[in-house]
Amino acid sequence: MADSRRIVSERRTYLRSLKTAYSMTNGGHWKSAGEWNRVEAPVLGLDNALSEFAKQYGLEVTKNHKGWPERSIEWGEGIRRLIQVFLADEDRLTFNVWICASQDRDGGRYWKQEMLVKAQPIAAFRDAFPELLRQGRQMLESWQDKHLALAARLDMTS
Repeated sequence: MADSRRIVSERRTYLRSLKTAYSMTNGGHWKSAGEWNRVEAPVLGLDNALSEFAKQYGLEVTKNHKGWPERSIEWGEGIRRLIQVFLADEDRLTFNVWICASQDRDGGRYWKQEMLVKAQPIAAFRDAFPELLRQGRQMLESWQDKHLALAARLDMTS
């Protein structure tokens, strides 16, 4: 019994180490849990506001897509709408707040996007963040397919 508990404990430790050694698609990675905690810590302070906002509209918050410190709220049928807070500079610990509406149609991906906050520390916009979320949602909801511009061709035959 003691051996099985030790094995389970070792396995949990190993799995935790995998979770914190995030491999990035850009070739980088977080070398330690401490490094990861340092870059994610600032955005943790926005989690309550994000959760409250998402709950108000029946949405979900996703976290750390592709191992990068970020929070996203996505919704919409036909037009995908996204509000995202993500790390802009890991040395200076600055973040962006980005909104984007996109739609795949006619062999292309069409979109409209705007940076509501660019490369600022969380403390610079934390108090205004709930209002930024509301404004971002209003902007996104006002964008219709006629407002979206071609961002990329999706069909590989042309």
